Amino acid sequence: MNCSKCGKKILDENSSFCAYCGVPLDSESRSSDSIAPGILAIVAAAFSIAAAAIGINNYQTYIAYYSQYGYTAAEFLGFLLFGIFALVASIFGFAAGVLSLAKKRFKFAVLGTVLLVASAVFSLAVIWRYGYGYGEYIMLSVFPTLALSLISTFFLVKSKSAFLEYTNIAEPSDGQSESLDNLS
Repeated sequence: MNCSKCGKKILDENSSFCAYCGVPLDSESRSSDSIAPGILAIVAAAFSIAAAAIGINNYQTYIAYYSQYGYTAAEFLGFLLFGIFALVASIFGFAAGVLSLAKKRFKFAVLGTVLLVASAVFSLAVIWRYGYGYGEYIMLSVFPTLALSLISTFFLVKSKSAFLEYTNIAEPSDGQSESLDNLS
């Protein structure tokens, strides 16, 4: 077996890295490991934006309508709360998806997907607590957000070794690279 980068023969068939240039030998499987969580996080963030739009729109609509009858904003504050939380979580979710696709900043990527999960759970708790009507159409965006972000978090943690800060590629110093060149 030969290295795909430098072309030199790999003597140890069980090796994970090329002994000459240090490139991971299983780089094809590593690249496909982090595509799924990134795409799932981006799709979950899109559903979270839908939940944010629904929450903020319902808050504005109910305030405009019920203020005529003397109701206060406190009765409809839940819409605003889960709308803003869903919006913030979707921003972090999009960032998590992009970082996961780029295989960078593992901890920030996990934070983004966990915020999506927390946003979906918070939205469900607010709908249950306030007992809002028409919760079914809100659930059409909250349940996919919850499911996709949980799956994305699972796959993201599973593909931790594909991220740059967790690969064990040691860059040779100047003295080492000269000695490796002299051996060739």
